[in-house]
Amino acid sequence: MSFMSAAPHPLPPLSTSEPQSFYTIVVSGENFPVTLSAIQYDAPNFFSEIFLNPSREEYSARVMYINRNPDIFRDIVKHMQGYFVAAKDEVHLENLVTDAYFYKLKRLIENLRQTMFVNVSGTVFKIARETILNDTPNFFELLNPYSDRNLTPTFFCRSPELFKDILSHLQGYEIHIRDKIHRNNLLKEARYFKLNNLIQKLSLGTEYVYSGFPTRSEDRIKPEATMLLKNIKVKYVLVKDWREFIKDPSTGRSSNPVFADDMYGGSNSLHQNAGPKQSQDTNAGDDSDTIAKNKEKILQHNRSLIQSSELQDLLYKPMDDIEPLALVVELSSIELFAIWSTSINSSMLGDQHLFVYREQDLACLNKICKHLGLQTLVMAANVIQLSPNIYMQLDGQAYKGQEELEPIIRKLAQTQAKVTPPGRALRLFLGRALVRMGCKSGQLVMTIVKAEGWSSDKEYNACRKYLTEDMKDFSAV
Repeated sequence: MSFMSAAPHPLPPLSTSEPQSFYTIVVSGENFPVTLSAIQYDAPNFFSEIFLNPSREEYSARVMYINRNPDIFRDIVKHMQGYFVAAKDEVHLENLVTDAYFYKLKRLIENLRQTMFVNVSGTVFKIARETILNDTPNFFELLNPYSDRNLTPTFFCRSPELFKDILSHLQGYEIHIRDKIHRNNLLKEARYFKLNNLIQKLSLGTEYVYSGFPTRSEDRIKPEATMLLKNIKVKYVLVKDWREFIKDPSTGRSSNPVFADDMYGGSNSLHQNAGPKQSQDTNAGDDSDTIAKNKEKILQHNRSLIQSSELQDLLYKPMDDIEPLALVVELSSIELFAIWSTSINSSMLGDQHLFVYREQDLACLNKICKHLGLQTLVMAANVIQLSPNIYMQLDGQAYKGQEELEPIIRKLAQTQAKVTPPGRALRLFLGRALVRMGCKSGQLVMTIVKAEGWSSDKEYNACRKYLTEDMKDFSAV
């Protein structure tokens, strides 16, 4: 839909030799002569309803008196003469809009709708309406002072510098993220203005991190997204080869099922096997039965997918213009238990691994489980596995891969593991961990690919850092 107004109608030149062809509009004591062509330019309007109405006194007198602002009326006359009228600032725009409604000049109102002024903590931005509509729905759609009523100029007590980045996003440009603080501040602004596309872009910890060394030979080089758990929108999480039941946009009816990968740029498509589209005169009862059967087939396929004994990747698809991303989440402040059910020598890294989550992380994970139909998690129950190529900093030392990690884990287990009902358990505290998400046998599977942690309070204290001089000054304040 275009919001651009139609081109003005051409007008005949004004004739100063025929005074009787003019009408006089007196605005707060100041005379404005206008021609009949000008009155009819944006008709019907306030002037045509009065000057061209034989029952009105102004019809014969050709003079009317109005108690309005003559400075604003000069722009009104320019519009009636066929000129383009643009607002100089937010106050001028508001005054023009007010009088355009008063004079019932629909074409002028539509012209003024193309621009809005936004005052951000004293810095005024002039924004085209088409720009605002580039990431909708958003907060700016509510700021439509020209549809049915007038509003005062829009003022936001926000950061003008960050708003420049917001405006660049609305104009279609990529935003250069300077650092983590800049990203977090932009994310706050994007949430304030309800810019969903920008929120999703900023929520991705890294845009397009390619897994160039897949652990499984069948995995191609693919992009992945590293995200904080709290930033994940559950509706964008899916399982590889997941099927969806979509609606035909032309009819609004449920249509053929498709693989999620096909919906988002993959190659597995049920459209290739789908039959011809049903005609509109198909019996409604038959349609309902077919839809119900197709839905049941899709549900069976999805249930079998998540119940598969093979590990299935969880994907993230926040926008239509990118392919699904392998989902990696960053967790913080969690406990990892390595458990040996029998002898510690039976498995160097443990027969079983459990996470103890923070409450807010557990709530986010269970939303994902509910969305996908997986078993819900409890505080200390989850399928945890260590990647064969894990990189882990433990007690200040770096270990690359399980072969380097096994000796230290075995040593710690022999000296620190405690006897528990499941067996002997070694407790590690992880400050941060990058975890690849998947599902297997109806359960959420977390594969640790990178972590930093400590085996005891002593080791954690050894890694503490003293305040720097500038931090001491700040803390004193």
